[in-house]
Amino acid sequence: MHISDGILSSEVAITTAVIGAGLVLYSLKNLKNKNIALVSAMSAIFFIASFIHIPLGPVQIHLVLIGIIGILIGPCVFLSILIALLFQATLLGYGGITSLGANLVIMSLPAYITYIFVKKGFFNLLEEKIKYFVIGFFPVLLATLFLAIVLALSKEEYLYASLTIFLANVPAMAIEGLITIFLINYLKKSTPELLEEVNL
Repeated sequence: MHISDGILSSEVAITTAVIGAGLVLYSLKNLKNKNIALVSAMSAIFFIASFIHIPLGPVQIHLVLIGIIGILIGPCVFLSILIALLFQATLLGYGGITSLGANLVIMSLPAYITYIFVKKGFFNLLEEKIKYFVIGFFPVLLATLFLAIVLALSKEEYLYASLTIFLANVPAMAIEGLITIFLINYLKKSTPELLEEVNL
């Protein structure tokens, strides 16, 4: 789901960079000393998750785990994912520097929206396991939609590619949902205090 350098138009790259900078400032405003270790750990998890590639026909999908990251660190998700994206771009060649703002918005904003939805209880009408599945599925769905919108705004010819990317990522949404069920159940047994803020 990473956009490489040279793909986006200048207008889209600059606009998303400005939005991304504002989101990171919001994270820094909400960062507390007690959260630094957790924020760092979530950066590492996001970074490592990208190494887990799952072959699916002619394409490969990889995990992002933005749902679980979002509910654990909330407003600090923008800073956490920025750090991971920066390392991915410079060390691994995933994404790029000029597209860093776009990739940040695409990956972190859905994680934060999921955090808000969970904290406000928007998913509470769902059965427990379905709710945990949605926490993993929903942000990847949003991220894929954001990716499609960013590409389509950049160049009209990317519209077909956007549809293809969306369809290719549907299995990723389901896999993220299933993994999130396992992760939340594990955290509830091992470190339930991490989930107290979102009432899980």
